Amino acid sequence: MWDALPDAARSIVKELIIHGPQSRTALAKTLHLSTGSLTRLTRPLVDAGLLVEGDVVHDPVNGRPTRPLDVAASEHRFLGIKLTADRIHTVITDLRAGVVAARDEPITDHSPDAVCHQARRLLDGLTDGTGGTGRAGGAGGAGGTGGTGGTQIVAAGVTIGGDARSSAPVGRERLIDAPFLGWRQVALEPLMEQALGRPCVVKNDVAALAHQHHWFGAGRGLRDFALVTIGAGIGYALIVHDHLVAAAEADLGMFAHLALSPGGPMCTEGHRGCASAYLSSDSIEISAGLGLRRAVTYEEVMRGAAAGDQVCLGVVREAARALGRLIAHITTISMVKTVILAGEGVELARVGKDDLDAALTANRRGVPGSAEVVIEADDFREWARGGAVVAIQSFVTGSD
Repeated sequence: MWDALPDAARSIVKELIIHGPQSRTALAKTLHLSTGSLTRLTRPLVDAGLLVEGDVVHDPVNGRPTRPLDVAASEHRFLGIKLTADRIHTVITDLRAGVVAARDEPITDHSPDAVCHQARRLLDGLTDGTGGTGRAGGAGGAGGTGGTGGTQIVAAGVTIGGDARSSAPVGRERLIDAPFLGWRQVALEPLMEQALGRPCVVKNDVAALAHQHHWFGAGRGLRDFALVTIGAGIGYALIVHDHLVAAAEADLGMFAHLALSPGGPMCTEGHRGCASAYLSSDSIEISAGLGLRRAVTYEEVMRGAAAGDQVCLGVVREAARALGRLIAHITTISMVKTVILAGEGVELARVGKDDLDAALTANRRGVPGSAEVVIEADDFREWARGGAVVAIQSFVTGSD
């Protein structure tokens, strides 16, 4: 049924997924359809159980009794996978990306085939072994939570830090690069589809996270916003007019080395004062370690700064000011008004928020509040949820 949906019907489903149940009158107005066309498009979807009708309410537009339409969100499940250099994170979500089960564990073998089979074992651990979310209770393992119900997994989305665009001619296999995993030109989609036994889409992790925030997160309802991720790497994605701006392969790593200060610290590639030199977790650990004269973790630096340790506080304040300058550059050049901060290093923005805000204002011609900064949670499951979201989008829109 989903495969045969016309574009107008897919637009209806997308609107309901993102914005929740609505009356037929409101849907028709939003999508510029006549009520007759809307009824014609939605009737077979209701009959097939893809859409459901709610209880009778009074339509806020015309005051008449109506039964709002909604998607059958709990009847569709999606698998999201986030691959890092050393761990595989998985979640199972419903059609609105609500997490119903999650599990992660160390990667035991970095070969593509082995990672795909490990993903299948994790899927089986979260389900009844057949792809249905039928196991009640905990799934075990590191941070595992169990799924409920008996719904089959419709599709999977995998996110990686690297180039997940197609680098082959149309009709040939999609090849990806994943530097953190040591992969070069790997046909991951067919390998993962074979292991999981269901359709799979592979995306760059930052792009997938941007899609997640656009449909279900802090960017929902915004036509334009930027996403910046900080941690082991520095990532950037831009949504303009409701569409993700496509990035060329060279662009994926260029943002991290955008120059912020000619007299700043040096990054591992020899650039002085770039974003990576200030903001990557390695750079922050090295800077604090030099001052403390011992090895230190990123978390220790954040805790030390929050507790008032002068060395850690100095490193965090300098990095937060650099982050403020970076956000100011983004908002000035792209003209977006909202920047979402995410990633495993996002605690920097919380601990150093005063310095971040001061630098942002100073670099926006002294106008406070000219750009909104939204700080998200530090949770790798959010990255895995981004994988589920791109699977949902592929399922709903019929494209990847």
